[in-house]
Amino acid sequence: PGLRRRRDNMRWLLLEKVHSIHRGKKAVASSKVPKAPYSSEVLFIEMMAQTGGLLVGAESDYQKDLIFAKIENAIITAVPKSGTPLQIEAWSESLGSEGGWLEATITCADGPVARAKFLLMAVEGLSPSQTKSVTFHDAFMKHFNVREKVIRSS
Repeated sequence: PGLRRRRDNMRWLLLEKVHSIHRGKKAVASSKVPKAPYSSEVLFIEMMAQTGGLLVGAESDYQKDLIFAKIENAIITAVPKSGTPLQIEAWSESLGSEGGWLEATITCADGPVARAKFLLMAVEGLSPSQTKSVTFHDAFMKHFNVREKVIRSS
């Protein structure tokens, strides 16, 4: 599978499956190395951000939007061939309703692929006419059954 995007709004859908979202702790997803006319390294960072976004979104029950605010560091250790299965994990020690710093890794059967630390911010509507989250739109939420994957921490 390659990079999938909707023509009308150009959303990148890089994750293939959301496995679990342990609210306030960790999110786990999977995908494959995309075959796309873009740098794999950039897409790896986006995969980690999307997985981290699932974790941040759970803090507001996916009502807020997200802004990818900063990358503190990112290390790409390998670029496996297109189609290689990947596991993406993102976690945070201190998430709040406003977002926070996350760390993420991507691994494949051969070992580590990428690691990053980045800041995601949760914000209210990005435009005055907006009534629902643009980040967590209905099609995304239904496609991945996101709410059913959330495990509440006790």
